[in-house]
Amino acid sequence: MLRQLRKRIKQGLGREYRIRYRLLKASVSPTAILARYRTGTVVVSYPKCGRTWMRLVVSQALALRFGIEDVDYLADDVLGSVANSSPRIRFSHDDSPQWKPANRLETSKRRYRRKNVVLLARDPRDTVVSMYFERTRREQAYSKSLHEFLREPKGSIDTIIRYYNIWAHERSVPRQLCLVRYEELRAEPANQLRRILNFVGVDNVRDEHIDEAVRFSSFDNMRKMERDDELGSGRLRARDKNDEESYKTRRGKVGGYADYLSRENILWLDDRLTQKLDPYYGYGPTPRKSIPSSNAASVPVGSLPDSRTR
Repeated sequence: MLRQLRKRIKQGLGREYRIRYRLLKASVSPTAILARYRTGTVVVSYPKCGRTWMRLVVSQALALRFGIEDVDYLADDVLGSVANSSPRIRFSHDDSPQWKPANRLETSKRRYRRKNVVLLARDPRDTVVSMYFERTRREQAYSKSLHEFLREPKGSIDTIIRYYNIWAHERSVPRQLCLVRYEELRAEPANQLRRILNFVGVDNVRDEHIDEAVRFSSFDNMRKMERDDELGSGRLRARDKNDEESYKTRRGKVGGYADYLSRENILWLDDRLTQKLDPYYGYGPTPRKSIPSSNAASVPVGSLPDSRTR
């Protein structure tokens, strides 16, 4: 009877709240609580900033360095239970910000004061567009247009900017903090990977291991693993193999937001970032050549239009 009651409660919830319930349940498990206590380094990011990619590249590099063969590449705790000599690294979205309006985010990071933190950041404009496709194509928990999503009070651009600003303000709270920008990780993955490994205390990784980790986690290989479900996990499994926008490895393009947004919305986002985002992250206005001359996006989003119905 208890199982039937739980099932009915979950069925009565909307798609978004069923997802939130599942994530909350996992986060308060004894295993997760113990792992958070034991972890020395936490990789923190807003969703859709490249966390899965970083998890794969770091896991593979450490697995090669410490000779581990049986690796769960998508675990929140990298090699935590199989390699005692490897540093304990945990991946977290910290505060589940994607479900909150900007004014409901936690403003204190005191719980990280005895931790080392790798803060993974990505251009908020790319992040918010990727978040839209996560909501509409993967989670299927949002049905409005991209134009409307940008202006949502919960989990959209204002939440992303506020999340970044809180971390910029609190960056001296952790024992140490290393800012890694998605764009730099894309441009020079080997150098950035070695920088991350040095930060967590692993400074003797061979060049060939770095190169193999970068190859393993390349966009093309991740897309293949997702399409073929090679890792057997919903964290890297295509929602619809025939719809590229439903993939976790959707595009990975730096500045790709300009392909989906109208001129009106690009300028609106640029103004938002200029006025509100802490300069600590270094994200400036969209290059003029990337802004369309009209309000038509260069890449159509099918039945999920960017512009309002006119």
